Amino acid sequence: MRATHLTAMILFLAACAPAVDYAAEEQRIRDLDQRWVEAVAAGDAATIVTFYAEDGYFMAPNQPQAHGREAIQAAWAGLFQLPNARLTFGPTEIGIAKAGDPAYDIGTYNLAFDGPAGRVEDNGKYVVVWEKTDAGEWKVLADIFNSNQPAP
Repeated sequence: MRATHLTAMILFLAACAPAVDYAAEEQRIRDLDQRWVEAVAAGDAATIVTFYAEDGYFMAPNQPQAHGREAIQAAWAGLFQLPNARLTFGPTEIGIAKAGDPAYDIGTYNLAFDGPAGRVEDNGKYVVVWEKTDAGEWKVLADIFNSNQPAP
C-alpha cells in the first residue's frame, strides 16, 4: 500500500470516529452528581443504586467493599442508619477519556452524624470512575472515599 493510500485511510477512519463533546459529557456527570446528592439528602438508597453499574463497586472506609447493586444498596442503607446522618459531596475535577469513555470524578465530601460520644464531623475526598452503558448512559463503576481526619 502506498503512503498516500495509507494516509487517506487514516484520515478517513479518524473522520468516522465519533466526536466527543467533552464539555457536554462533563456537564452530564455534574448533573448526575447533583441528582445523586439529592438522593443522598433524601436517604433514598433505592435511587442511589441506580447511578451504579450492575457490577459496580462502593468502597467505604472501614467497611468491606460492596460489589453489585444489591450490596451497594445495602451499604448505602446502612449509612443512612447512622443517627441524624448528613452527607454532602461534589466534584472538584471531572475528566473524560480522549475516546469519550471512561471518565473520572474527583471531589470532596462532608459527613456528620450523632455518635455515642456526641456529634461526629468528617470530611475527606473521593474518586468515582464512570463508564458508559451501551445506551450511552453514565454509570458508576467504582466509588471510593476516605477521610482527611487523622486515625484515632
